[in-house]
Amino acid sequence: MRRAKLGQNTMRILAVDDDPVFLEQILAGLAALGHHDVVTAQSAEQALGWVEKAKPSFDCFLLDIKMPGTSGIELCARIRKLQLYRRTPVVMVTAMTERVFIDGAFAAGATDYITKPLDRLELKARVGMAARLHEERERLATYARENGLSVGAAEKQVEFDAPFLIPGINRAIEYMALENYLLTLGRKSAYSYAALGIHVTNAARIYTRTDAPTFVAMLSDVALAICDGLKTTQMLLAYAGEGNFVGLASRSISTDLNELEQSINFALTDFKDIYDADKLPLPDVRVGELIRGSVFSLNRPTKILDQAIRAAQPTKRTMSKIRLLAG
Repeated sequence: MRRAKLGQNTMRILAVDDDPVFLEQILAGLAALGHHDVVTAQSAEQALGWVEKAKPSFDCFLLDIKMPGTSGIELCARIRKLQLYRRTPVVMVTAMTERVFIDGAFAAGATDYITKPLDRLELKARVGMAARLHEERERLATYARENGLSVGAAEKQVEFDAPFLIPGINRAIEYMALENYLLTLGRKSAYSYAALGIHVTNAARIYTRTDAPTFVAMLSDVALAICDGLKTTQMLLAYAGEGNFVGLASRSISTDLNELEQSINFALTDFKDIYDADKLPLPDVRVGELIRGSVFSLNRPTKILDQAIRAAQPTKRTMSKIRLLAG
């Protein structure tokens, strides 16, 4: 393991790879981008040792996917279980031939990935994204200090239209991570996937009638019901804000969408007593149609996420019925 010379950049990075030559390339590439506070490790065990004693804590992780012993995917999952690193950017590093493991990496909580051999422009883009997430976290910490709050409490003061990671859900990832996943696949590979929008029709009403922690708890209830309804279907799920969830699955997904919608809403009735006690309406969920990309489309790959979210929005006629039922 090695630590690079400390510089002026405030983002602290842990890079993990069993190949010492590649670690030297990473150090050089990061230094060229102005990132000098970099710690390296050649195994997951060494990395976890650094994580446990790190002061200050790390602001970004670069993890090799395939390593002897504990893999980068397993390491990512273990890092994500630590409260301190629940939202820290994690960029996976993989050879092009190992892209089959990317789904597992994102499911474990990865934010983005970069391929070997290392490309300077790609490294700049991926680490730049991580730096923007770090800056957002720093602003949140400053807000918390200025208002006498813990960072955890500040995070819970969510805005209605803001995407955020739903805690405690195995299949859930951040919306930005889902976008990054599609962008790195490119149009041709993204053709193999389908997007599904799921909308909580009364999310705005619940948001205005309760506090942020209860609103987040409501979204967690919905996310759990979605995952239960999907059963064995492998789908990455993200919350996009404004009561909208969007999932990404194989293009060949054969889930009955009407049955899924009924299953989600029925599962939520288990929480009816809790919502009644809080004087809140039970979440009402609408499942949109599957949106599949076209290999000939000139649109960016993430366009199917936007289309899926729109497809899940109730029509004016449906909204009138919802208001009538809500009294």
